Amino acid sequence: MSDLPHMVSVALQSSATSFDAILMVSNDSRKVRSIAELIPSNLPMRVMTSLSRVRDALEEINIDARVLEEGLSSKGLSILNELYDLVLQGMGERWIAKGGRLLIVLAEPIDGVIMVDTKMLGAERLTAIAEEQAIELDVLIRMLELSRAIGTRGREGTAIGALFAIGNIQKMRGHSTAMVLNPFKGHSEAKRDVRNKENHETLAEFAWLDGAILFNREGIASDAGRYIQVPSGLTPKSGEGGRHLAARAISQLTEGVAIAVSSTGAIVLYANGRERYRVRIK
Repeated sequence: MSDLPHMVSVALQSSATSFDAILMVSNDSRKVRSIAELIPSNLPMRVMTSLSRVRDALEEINIDARVLEEGLSSKGLSILNELYDLVLQGMGERWIAKGGRLLIVLAEPIDGVIMVDTKMLGAERLTAIAEEQAIELDVLIRMLELSRAIGTRGREGTAIGALFAIGNIQKMRGHSTAMVLNPFKGHSEAKRDVRNKENHETLAEFAWLDGAILFNREGIASDAGRYIQVPSGLTPKSGEGGRHLAARAISQLTEGVAIAVSSTGAIVLYANGRERYRVRIK
């Protein structure tokens, strides 16, 4: 049986440099308290749990806790795939410092500790893109979360892709054509905001339409089913499909950002016509 407090103690004592934050994943408030006692008071700690009662119990003793949308107990090793998104989310909320070092403590569904240098996650590239494009980092992170969910789950057992463009709406409309009636027309901004994870299921449904979804720089969706007009002089690069070519084109034509999700498991972010970020999810 693993001794999680001992593992955390060893990690804290043996690390060559100090940590900037602690992220713990657990459905057991007693385990959390045992770990919290080991953490220096000046070191930020956040707990992710899938049980509201655990969050409430921890908040009563001033431990920052958040509720995950999906249960932890059945995840097994798949929890490791979601840690990346949790870390990016923390950076988007500025709870985890840019370029910081993080100690992840897993107590559900498996026990263990993971030391993460966020410089190695590509997060700094996302921060740079957000600053260059005057886009909130949280918008880019939520867009990548949505992209990952679409690429991982597919639809009705079939792998699918998607295309998102972020920037000046009028410019993007000028370089695209409506293929369907705009499903976002008449809906409030709150219902179209990618930063609200409750909207992701709806956004995913519209992403499965042919064409792109257009977002402004605040992450508010304006149009879906837009066909990107690729100039005749812009040709595909080796191994580049139509969706990625369209993403590169719209980001170049409008000096914005586009994200292409391929059915083969790649998410690529383009800015000003250049590939700036790539991650594989399969």
